[in-house]
Amino acid sequence: MTSDAALPAPVTRDVWRIRTPLPFRPREVHAYLARLDAGRWMLVDGGLGTEDAWAALDAGVRAAAGGWAPVALHVVTHMHVDHVGLAARVVDACGARVAMGALDARRMAHAAAEPAEEAEHRAGLMRRAGVPREVLDGLEGMRREMSAAAPPVCVDDELEGEAGDVPGAPGWRWVWTPGHTAGHVALLRAADGVMLSGDAVLPRVQPTVGVNRQRADPVGDALWMLGRVEALRPAVVLGGHGDPIDDPPGRIAELRAGYADESAAFHALLGAEPAAAWALGERRRPGRELPDGVRIQLVRETLAHLQRLAALGLAREEPLADGAAGWTRADAPPPR
Repeated sequence: MTSDAALPAPVTRDVWRIRTPLPFRPREVHAYLARLDAGRWMLVDGGLGTEDAWAALDAGVRAAAGGWAPVALHVVTHMHVDHVGLAARVVDACGARVAMGALDARRMAHAAAEPAEEAEHRAGLMRRAGVPREVLDGLEGMRREMSAAAPPVCVDDELEGEAGDVPGAPGWRWVWTPGHTAGHVALLRAADGVMLSGDAVLPRVQPTVGVNRQRADPVGDALWMLGRVEALRPAVVLGGHGDPIDDPPGRIAELRAGYADESAAFHALLGAEPAAAWALGERRRPGRELPDGVRIQLVRETLAHLQRLAALGLAREEPLADGAAGWTRADAPPPR
């Protein structure tokens, strides 16, 4: 039996939201169904690769579109498991073409083709960040668990560049919105300013920005992205989590300030003695008991803000005796 909460809800003209459950916070992620022409539909994102999530997505698609057969296109805003995890199952259900930002599509394909190299890259990044051995030992298990929740999917249309028409979806444009991931994309319906933002712009939380191997300054990317979204002047933003954003300019201003404040907070923690990213992250959030998976994400965010400070000439990286990288404060005023 499907609960009322799992049924799709129309959020604007010809766009339905389907809420799929997550076993971690935030407790749900949104997929969106957009009606196209000639009885065709576009599905944007899906959910984590679990039976509960599939049951919710399947029920939502059947209720809104009458079944899977009309779903002709599946756009995935980014490669995180809670958005791409059901993509392979969607293709099995309807044969839809899959579109995704080029950088994320290539990153996902590499991880699937070279799992050993991917595991070593992640472990090496954490070693250089100074993550303790007892935490490192659990990383591979967490990686395998997450990989199982997002089976590989073949991407038919890699969205290359900064913007373009969504293939097979007249009236919809895709826009490169990096920061949360290197290849994140959002969709905009120009006729009425409806934007499906994935996790680029969210209503209540600051989207995470983690270091990645494709871009040198992800926080700088996120700030650039916010300016880009602002210039597009969307009327309403529908994110991957939370309620619709009816005041996009106000929310963009809050997010811009949030990223700047976080970089400034890490700058204030730097001193003349080099400290690893792990230690700096622990200083930023003293006394907080967090699961190891969350702590690893926070390390990636710490590294992203340190890279931002380095790009601004406000921080320097130097090797530590144990093979980790240490960070010191450069002789410059804080970023504001």
